Amino acid sequence: MLKEKEMKNRIIITTLVVTGMHLVLAISSIVVAISSEMEAFDNVDYQPSAVGRVADHLAVIIMQPGISFWTPWMSKNMPDVVEWGFYLINSLLWGIALALSLNALMVLKEKKLDNDHVLKE
Repeated sequence: MLKEKEMKNRIIITTLVVTGMHLVLAISSIVVAISSEMEAFDNVDYQPSAVGRVADHLAVIIMQPGISFWTPWMSKNMPDVVEWGFYLINSLLWGIALALSLNALMVLKEKKLDNDHVLKE
């Protein structure tokens, strides 16, 4: 069984890694969604590509729950630093939730492996 300090370190490292991956995925999906929609300004008969639709849906999903609190007023009146902080906090929230979930799964798996010898006897 892992010691308490090792478990805390594993949760912190997992949180940081997942937070970074979430932030990169969120920004990438937003960039792809916006860039795929740019053709709509030049072409009246524009139909969004499959990649653009997927990126748009992914951006909406991955920015939850933060996007629920963001309003058009905040977009116009808040400094960019606040907006980037909002993105970071949203990604950190996802990172913490996923890190705790992954850690719980790992602990359950380790307990099952530790108890396998009992079942075999």
